[in-house]
Amino acid sequence: MSSVDEDDKPTVVLDLNALKQKQKQQEDDLASMVSGLEFNASTNGDESDHFVDEFLDKRADTPSKLNFPIILFDFQSDFFKNSQSLLPEGYNYKIVSTLPELNQCLKYKEFQLVIFNFDVNPKAINQLTAQIKQKMPHTKTMIMAKAISPEKAKLHASTPSGASGYFQFPFNAEKLEKEILKIHSKN
Repeated sequence: MSSVDEDDKPTVVLDLNALKQKQKQQEDDLASMVSGLEFNASTNGDESDHFVDEFLDKRADTPSKLNFPIILFDFQSDFFKNSQSLLPEGYNYKIVSTLPELNQCLKYKEFQLVIFNFDVNPKAINQLTAQIKQKMPHTKTMIMAKAISPEKAKLHASTPSGASGYFQFPFNAEKLEKEILKIHSKN
């Protein structure tokens, strides 16, 4: 016989509804924060221009298929950081993970592409794509998601937060490159 009775063992009770409410509140808070975010539409020569300078330097030094920035927004995840080896080669990638970093990258006044992982926080991504679409016509957006069928993509593209392109997982470098080229050709 064991010295500890089964009834005396500690138990853990999870309140799933409370956890879901907490997660929803966090998503709503984030979406609220993003909706209040105003992207900087002008560059004033401040020290934050190093993001733009980094893009220009990399363009000059790196032979690439298409010499434009592709910003991978790794917001609240490490998806792009962990998937770098799966990306098509020869492009000018920049991984950013915070809204201020993204804001600095968006100061670039030529064609660029921002890729979002829609599965992490759809509300925030919708807010960001809507603002970019409205305020920065030189910047195009792509949404990556697990469950974005061609029909859903077509419907989403017609909304104010619609992206220039869509990519459905699983990750495939060839398919991703085709979508990047399709977006760039529309420019």
